[in-house]
Amino acid sequence: MALNSLSFLLFLAVVLLVYYIVPKKYQWAVLLVASYGFYLASGLAQVIYIIATTLFTFGMSHWMQRIRNNNLKEIASRGEDITKEEKLAMKKVSAKKIHRIQVLAVLVNLGVLAYIKFLNGVLSNFDDLFALFKWDASMPFINVLVPLGLSYYTFNSIGYLIDVGRGKLEAERHIGKFALFVSFFPSIVQGPLMRYGDVGMQLQQPHEFKYENVKYGAQLILWGLFKKMVIADRVAAISATVFSANFMEFSGSQVFFGVLAYSFQIYCDFSGGTDITRGAAQMMGLDLPLNFERPFFAISMADFWRRWHMSLGAWMREYVFYPIMLCKPVTALSKTFRKKYGAYWGKLVPSVAAPMVVFFLIGIWHGLTWQYILNGLYNAFLISASVALTPVYKKMTDGLRINTEAFSFRIFQMLRTFCLLCVSRIIVRAPSLGAAKVMLLSVFTDFDMGFLLGVNDEIYNMGLNQQEMTLVVAAIAVLVVVSILQESGMKIRETLAKQNIVFRWFMILLLIAAILVFGKYGANYDASAFIYGNF
Repeated sequence: MALNSLSFLLFLAVVLLVYYIVPKKYQWAVLLVASYGFYLASGLAQVIYIIATTLFTFGMSHWMQRIRNNNLKEIASRGEDITKEEKLAMKKVSAKKIHRIQVLAVLVNLGVLAYIKFLNGVLSNFDDLFALFKWDASMPFINVLVPLGLSYYTFNSIGYLIDVGRGKLEAERHIGKFALFVSFFPSIVQGPLMRYGDVGMQLQQPHEFKYENVKYGAQLILWGLFKKMVIADRVAAISATVFSANFMEFSGSQVFFGVLAYSFQIYCDFSGGTDITRGAAQMMGLDLPLNFERPFFAISMADFWRRWHMSLGAWMREYVFYPIMLCKPVTALSKTFRKKYGAYWGKLVPSVAAPMVVFFLIGIWHGLTWQYILNGLYNAFLISASVALTPVYKKMTDGLRINTEAFSFRIFQMLRTFCLLCVSRIIVRAPSLGAAKVMLLSVFTDFDMGFLLGVNDEIYNMGLNQQEMTLVVAAIAVLVVVSILQESGMKIRETLAKQNIVFRWFMILLLIAAILVFGKYGANYDASAFIYGNF
């Protein structure tokens, strides 16, 4: 049941009706039934995985909570007879036990994720490696069922286990309410990633029917559908044409046009999906984490990753980045560098080590292929280099008397970041690493600006005709204008609500008409093909 399908919209309408009719204390139960109904629509076998993850995570969290509670009871039972040293020692013993359980629980969840998602990727990589030595290993392909939303509910569960292990949360006592957090249907396919202390608690609370929530949620869904069906699904034809097996036929300007199209495709596809998710949740009175904040306005690669897939970035910072920066090997290496090379290089060690690990993991999360791994390391290198060279940049801008606060400099930063991002997109979208190399070189050696300006009409043979290209340009123009207004601080839905009713409904009906008339449909259209639905 795809998020942009009519069946999902009808399903959501029925769920909302029942959700607001039943007594508020049963609203969570309605969502749990709806979530498992949504999941069952993708196949009975898939439900086994999410049930197993839910039961295992629930049980392990209670095991950790029981150890902590028993320790506190034992300390309390000793009363004033216990010394501070004894209390500290008992807490350390308890913490070690909890840590062992936590590590085991996290590794089991990651192990299942890795087995299901990466087994065939590993076998394929071995084939590629053996091929370098002219060995034909012919590793077998194993048919493994990949459950819907595997990465999202696994990461949510791991975050919950870590928070319980750290003592930030008490383990949820109600298995049904915890199961709802793991399986909440709007976010299971596209995210965003959720924290139990935030969204998990919201799911348990009663929610009054509020017209504003339904209105704003529906508007966000419409905006998501516009981005997905009018922009992403149409420009997909351009990127599919350029990044095909016939990539050698295209000039550097055509490759640049293809990566430009792919950049809009993946942004509008992914952010459009999360807009639908967040809009559906808002209609229920739930506030899911923001996942995108106009990444094309980023002024550096670090800024881009603060704006792109924000919930994954927040998850990585909390559970990977900071633990790496503070772990003993990194702090020890930092002290060594500080002694040998000075304070600056000592501070630099954790600032380089943590991004390297984080982006390597993000690359693997997208797929266990050399392209994704290289792309992760490419992003890590750029961000680490930016941190390391900050003093150099400062000296350069001061020496050249560049006003870094000027609007023109911000435009330069945005264009520079976008160009670096285009390299990243070519690496992952090209048919192979070899193809990526050829396509990147062509951009610098065979570039024809006339093609991009439509001088010889060749641009209309890249998957879209002139009429379709005009439609895409107009739709992207709308997206850019809205993004500029949002970047300047305007809250579009709140601003629209203050306008006259005729104007409000004119704009809403215009958006609906654009989706219905200009949305991508047809015999070969796959409504379920969200790019990030595969992750």
